[in-house]
Amino acid sequence: MYINRIGTFRDHPDLYGVSVYFQGCDAEPKCFMCHNPETWHISEKYKRDPEKVLEIIDEKLSRLLTHFKKVSLTLLGGEPLAPHNRGEALKISKYFKKKYGEQITVVLFSWRTPKDIVKENLLKYVQYVDEFVLGRYLHKYHQNSFPASKNQLYLNRADFEKAVSVVKGRELNGSSVLIRK
Repeated sequence: MYINRIGTFRDHPDLYGVSVYFQGCDAEPKCFMCHNPETWHISEKYKRDPEKVLEIIDEKLSRLLTHFKKVSLTLLGGEPLAPHNRGEALKISKYFKKKYGEQITVVLFSWRTPKDIVKENLLKYVQYVDEFVLGRYLHKYHQNSFPASKNQLYLNRADFEKAVSVVKGRELNGSSVLIRK
């Protein structure tokens, strides 16, 4: 598991929580003025024992839940959905969603859009995610609020599912047109 850092941060607009910064980003080109350029490149120095990572996250979540009714578990980076990270992002989100249920809100930050997630067959990796911040950070659209760039989509699970349905509908309609010809 490639993890840059795990900390108790405020990476959610309403909830205190634990943020897991994955190491390695597969976006090309990289986002200009990225908030975390130190997380772009994979390096063995960021390779972590998966069980130890789960233990650290659990300790931090447990501590926060003694003070707050609900907290966030935010997956960001780097890129949680990069090929070398996606299985680990699923493992983390599934483990803690099953353990804490509605006491935590799992949030995923990705440069990908709903269309990219569908096109790249990544839906299974986000099945335990409750909220999404999707799309590239574009510095020209920077804002001092959440999310950091006006073009980024901040979606709850229901809105993400609707976006996926629209994308899949377009794919089906495009395919059916090709089949009829």
